[in-house]
Amino acid sequence: MKNFSIILIILYIFVNGQAKRFFYEFSYKPSKDSAKIEKELTILDVTKQKSIYRDYLSVSQDSMIESNIEKMKATGVQIDLAKLLKNPKFMYKVEKDYPAYETHFTDLILSDFITYPEPQKIKWEITNEKAISSFEKYKIQKATAKMWGRTWTAWFTTDIPIQDGPYKFYGLPGLIVKIEDENKNFSWQLAGIKNLEKYNELSLNERLKNKKPLAVDKNKFTQMFAEFKTSPLAQVRNKYSTEQLNEAGEGGKTLGQKLKDQEETIKKMIGANNQAIELVQ
Repeated sequence: MKNFSIILIILYIFVNGQAKRFFYEFSYKPSKDSAKIEKELTILDVTKQKSIYRDYLSVSQDSMIESNIEKMKATGVQIDLAKLLKNPKFMYKVEKDYPAYETHFTDLILSDFITYPEPQKIKWEITNEKAISSFEKYKIQKATAKMWGRTWTAWFTTDIPIQDGPYKFYGLPGLIVKIEDENKNFSWQLAGIKNLEKYNELSLNERLKNKKPLAVDKNKFTQMFAEFKTSPLAQVRNKYSTEQLNEAGEGGKTLGQKLKDQEETIKKMIGANNQAIELVQ
């Protein structure tokens, strides 16, 4: 059955290009008590070997970076690319290897990429309820699942024979067109499809950094992320002696105070987006 599903993926995707990109509008409440809904454009890239889900901004800047690199080569004038780049709202990505759909989650903790395999499998209950999607009028069918402390409602279409979806969701008889939790804190809606003639699974920024992620299990990742939220710059601070931290620098502030100020800024950023998709691990 798994091999047959991969054959369907190959037939569907590779008639027109090397990969298929599915755009999902991700709507979410940044914090539990938030009244506003934030929206980000995310993507699911599907090849015959795997899929990758991430924030669209992480790859949409590639052409801008490439053009500026070419400009530097031609003129010899250095350009500070860091000032031109915007950080994606979400730095994580989710990869699923076909045909087993083995799922790996990778996120950036400070300056290190950390990755872990998702140990849990989604158990779907497919209902008889059917409808027509607002996007491209696909025939869609309803399914539900309890996962990570939330109840999810998904709508999938067999018109697109890919048993995949945004984030860590997969395993239905067709592509997930829409999925949301029972309280509508998180919702993904298919918003576009594009054939990719040339495809590189790594963004240009990842290729330039050329950093291999550290592999851990999910419990270890959860511990590391909790420690990061409590003290974001602990690892940086530990690199300096007490004397160095207390030494006054430009503006009269000590290095320790500067690190503390940076830490407070990071904590505010984390606090502004502190509602987790997964309530339980």
